Amino acid sequence: MTDPARTEAERVAESLRAEIIARTRLPGSRLIERTIAAELGVSRLPVRDALRVLEREGLVERVGRSIAVRQLGLRDLGELAEVSEAFDVVAARLAAERRSDAELAHIRGAYSEVEAAIAAGDAGETARSVLAYRGAIADASRNSFVVEIGTLLRGRESGAVLAPDVLLEHGRELVQAIAAQDAPAAERRVREQYGASRDGFRREVLAELEAKVSATREAGVR
Repeated sequence: MTDPARTEAERVAESLRAEIIARTRLPGSRLIERTIAAELGVSRLPVRDALRVLEREGLVERVGRSIAVRQLGLRDLGELAEVSEAFDVVAARLAAERRSDAELAHIRGAYSEVEAAIAAGDAGETARSVLAYRGAIADASRNSFVVEIGTLLRGRESGAVLAPDVLLEHGRELVQAIAAQDAPAAERRVREQYGASRDGFRREVLAELEAKVSATREAGVR
């Protein structure tokens, strides 16, 4: 017999997970049980159970007596990118070797949605479509562990690992490599994406530090 409370908790967890990944609920934002319960038309018990699931997945964290969407620091992002790169290399290689025509069409369609979301400047839709695109590649690997681990990993990332401009520059080449069933080329394209993403991240960090130093100097002059 199906447990109705468990089914509701799963539904709430799925809804919140999707909103966090799409950045509809931003990092640091509080998750209030009664508010979520009212929004989803459920009692507070399945919301509480769903938040426990998301906490185990690393998507939310306890801040004092509250629960909030987890904020990833610089170290977190760096470590996550290392794992994501290794995972995406495996997924892309296997997808290139094993994909069917239907799976290739799914990957192409998912990447087209990424391009459309970036062109529209919709950050939430961009995050959602990027994760869906990477999920399509994982599905094409035809490896159940890749699919399972990929779902958890992308949930942790919440779209934070690969920058949109990097995907526009390198993503289509990755899709072409998978289409050509060229596994070595698919691996190279993934590594190029992450290399470009790391370079861009370093530039952003340096620019931020320079701005802080400049602001400190100006304050000292005054």
